[in-house]
Amino acid sequence: MKRNNPVTGPLYIEGAEPGDALKIEIISIEPEEAGVMCVRTSKGVYQVEGCHCRRFPVKNDVVFFDAGIEIPVQPMIGVIGTCPAIAEDTQSPGEHGGNLDMRDLGAGATLYLPVFVPGALLSVGDLHAVQGDGETAICAMEVSGTVTLRVELIKGGTLFPMPFIVTRDAHCALAAHESLDVCSVEAARRMHGWLIKAYELTDAQAAMLLSLCGNLRITQVVNPRKGCAMELPQTILNQLKARK
Repeated sequence: MKRNNPVTGPLYIEGAEPGDALKIEIISIEPEEAGVMCVRTSKGVYQVEGCHCRRFPVKNDVVFFDAGIEIPVQPMIGVIGTCPAIAEDTQSPGEHGGNLDMRDLGAGATLYLPVFVPGALLSVGDLHAVQGDGETAICAMEVSGTVTLRVELIKGGTLFPMPFIVTRDAHCALAAHESLDVCSVEAARRMHGWLIKAYELTDAQAAMLLSLCGNLRITQVVNPRKGCAMELPQTILNQLKARK
C-alpha cells in the first residue's frame, strides 16, 4: 500500500456539478517548524547511492540547510485537485489538478479546476516549504502545515483552459503527460488558444507574443505523468484588449 502524498478531504462543494469549475484562492499557508527530504537510488533524475532521509529546521521564513546555507521559505501546495471522472491516486497531475507540484501555488495564487463529479470533492495536501521547478530529486522540503482557501463555484465552467493558475505576476496554463514533449506542446497550445478567445489577437499574433514573452516551464519530472506550464507575465496581459 502506497502512503505517499496524503491529502486532506474530500471537501464537498454545494451545488457543484460536472461541467462547472472551481475558483480556488490560496489565502495562506502556515508551515510547521521542521521539514523533511528523502533522496534515494533510482528516484528522481540524479544518480544517488543509497537512501538518505533528513530533517531540516524551518523557522523565521528560512530553511536552514547544510553548510550554513539559508534558503528563503516559499510555502506551496503540491497536491490540490477535484475528483477525476475515473479514479486516480495522488501521485500524478492531470486535468483535475492532483499532484501539480507547481511552485506558484502559494499564498495569493488562484487556481481554476474543472468539476467532474457532483460536489467536486476537492482535496489538498503535500505541502512544501520550498521547491524548485521540476522537483528533480523526487521531493521538495516536505512539511506539515495549515492552509486557508476560499472556494467559489463557477456554474457552466470558465474560459480558462484548466488547470490554470493566476498569480500577481503571471497567468499559467498547465498540462500533464507521460511525455515531456507532449505536455510542453499542450501547455503552450492551451495558453495560445486562451489568448485568442479572451483577447483581440489573431492566431499569428498570439503565437508571436508567446514566443517573445511566454516562459515554457517544466513543473515536475518525477511522477508517472510529467508537468509543464506556459507562463505569460501580467505586465503583458495588462496591455491586451479583451474581446467583448
